Amino acid sequence: MRAGRADVFVLGVRHHGPGSARAVRDELERLRPDAILIEGPPEADPIVSLAPGMEPPVALLAHVPGQPSRAAFWPFAAFSPEWQAILYGTSAGVPVRFCDLPAAHSLAGDGDEKVPGLRADPIGTLAAAAGYDDPERWWEDVVEHRGDTPFAVIAEAMAAVREGHQPDEREARREAYMRKTLRAAIRQGYGRIAVICGAWHVPALAAPLPLVGADNALLRGLPKVKAELTWVPWTYGRLASWSGYGAGISSPGWYHHLFDAPDRPVERWLTGAAGVLRDEGLPVSSAHVIESVRLAHGLAALRGRPLAGLGEVTEAARAVLCEGDDLAVELIQRRMVVGDRLGHVGDGTPMVPIQRDLREQQRRLRLKPEALDREIDLDLRKPLDLDRSHLLHRLRLLGVDWGTMGQARGKGTFRETWSLRWRPEHDLALIEHAALGTTVAAAATQRARGLAAAEPAALADLTSLVEQCLLAELPEALPEVLAALSAKAALDTDVTHLMAALPAMVRAHRYGDVRGTPAEGLAVIVRSMLDRICVGLPVAVTGLDDGAAAGLLKHVDGVHSAVALLHEPSRP
Repeated sequence: MRAGRADVFVLGVRHHGPGSARAVRDELERLRPDAILIEGPPEADPIVSLAPGMEPPVALLAHVPGQPSRAAFWPFAAFSPEWQAILYGTSAGVPVRFCDLPAAHSLAGDGDEKVPGLRADPIGTLAAAAGYDDPERWWEDVVEHRGDTPFAVIAEAMAAVREGHQPDEREARREAYMRKTLRAAIRQGYGRIAVICGAWHVPALAAPLPLVGADNALLRGLPKVKAELTWVPWTYGRLASWSGYGAGISSPGWYHHLFDAPDRPVERWLTGAAGVLRDEGLPVSSAHVIESVRLAHGLAALRGRPLAGLGEVTEAARAVLCEGDDLAVELIQRRMVVGDRLGHVGDGTPMVPIQRDLREQQRRLRLKPEALDREIDLDLRKPLDLDRSHLLHRLRLLGVDWGTMGQARGKGTFRETWSLRWRPEHDLALIEHAALGTTVAAAATQRARGLAAAEPAALADLTSLVEQCLLAELPEALPEVLAALSAKAALDTDVTHLMAALPAMVRAHRYGDVRGTPAEGLAVIVRSMLDRICVGLPVAVTGLDDGAAAGLLKHVDGVHSAVALLHEPSRP
């Protein structure tokens, strides 16, 4: 369309659609615009140039400093049309700007706005109306195979879908800001402007545009907060719709395959599925693969589709490769249909100091973040494994549960077993605790001090905190935690509280021995608690009903085991 002195090309897309991504890249190559506007928060304009050095999936993270609950993510995969537009713009030297409502405004709301499903995936709505259960199949069959420009078709379809639609306040403001950004680009002298946005918004950006005054009135007086933006790694598991991302997709691994496969996508997919099953020890031959490909193509032909889709290849895999085994199908679903891909951001990405410290420690300790569960066994007699243990325990103290402790293999207290899985939310948790220190150790130390000083701090919580400080090797926090524990133990007269707290104290004392971590004063507190338990126990067991007696018996057993551990010599 012609807007003022500029030619404006509005490319309506389906978010995270491989068909849309290919079409956008081809259209930009054809149009050769001198400016690109993309749906997204404009505060990210200064960091868009970092995209070529990243490995998707990644996400823009916007957050309000000091208020971690006010945060939002904008994920991008390799097959996201917006990502392909960013890569084209940065490689061609074309300015790339985001044009959606600023995060400073969107994060200032109460977060209660509901986005109707129609606007979340309008192409999915059109596909469903045409009898398709897969929007990408509809795109392939109805749009790309028509032979004309897909964006003109999509614009026409969206105009029909939106006919008579009255946008709510949030949607109206978003589209008003998109038009405001477009007008600003025209005033700056750009003559060929490409706008990449969700297909739903195309009619709102088509000529004739509403009056400037009307849009300004919509944007006047919006609440505003200070928002900071950065790039963070994302995962295909989080990109999937079942992980809670509203504009997500249920099969990111499949879409990545469709976008990435140079040819014969069905054959390549089923060959990969056979490899996954073979890795798990299941017998799958080449004949299985050949027959499954034939079945997938046969189902597509029977259903009138030019190419087998996810439904056809899944049914073929279930019938031939998996021989009807639902567990094997679930394995393919988890490994391939959703996928385990974890993105990577470059070193030049804006990070708080604690994030950089963690990244350096991950490299030094050779602990690579991964999207799938990975189990590691640590021998605490080895310096490398001991440092790994300290890092994982410090992160747990900060609420970053990258690692979950399991049952250690073998005997002795020198071994730990961890299950590691990195989630994008961990970056937000690190940012939340950035004010506590510039390193993981410093932040964990301050966190422990804060927990010890909190009121009211229960005796069991303080004993657990002592144990965590020893496991995480936080010697600067330990004296304050021990002082708080000693004061609390001296005032607590409830024998059951003392009995519940003693096992953790004994474990902490023992960890201080076997790890070489000094914990002066801990033995005195343990002995004092044990003496008070022995004095108060005869009274505590008097006049109990069956339920109370059973509960107290568990405490007695715990104290008995703790005393045995206290006098047992350390062994590897």
